[in-house]
Amino acid sequence: MTEPVRTTVTINGEEYLIKGDMPEDVIKAIAQHVDSRLRILKSRHPHLGMTRLAMLALLNMAEDLYHLQEQNEELVRRMQEDWRTRAVKNGKSGSP
Repeated sequence: MTEPVRTTVTINGEEYLIKGDMPEDVIKAIAQHVDSRLRILKSRHPHLGMTRLAMLALLNMAEDLYHLQEQNEELVRRMQEDWRTRAVKNGKSGSP
């Protein structure tokens, strides 16, 4: 088993030490994404405190994930249907 990667990232001007099993560049990219979302929300809602901004960012990213999962499920359904159609055309029966 490999050692966890320790990476220091900056989010909203604060440094965090992140320990994980992803490559350092991936951890930094994720942190930059979070930082960017917070900065955008902060510019749109300057009156909100950090807790509420963080919650809005979390909800926005959860919504993005939800829609991506829906798209993924639709793509999988389409691929499965395509495989079934091809199998029928090729004279095979059953599902993949």
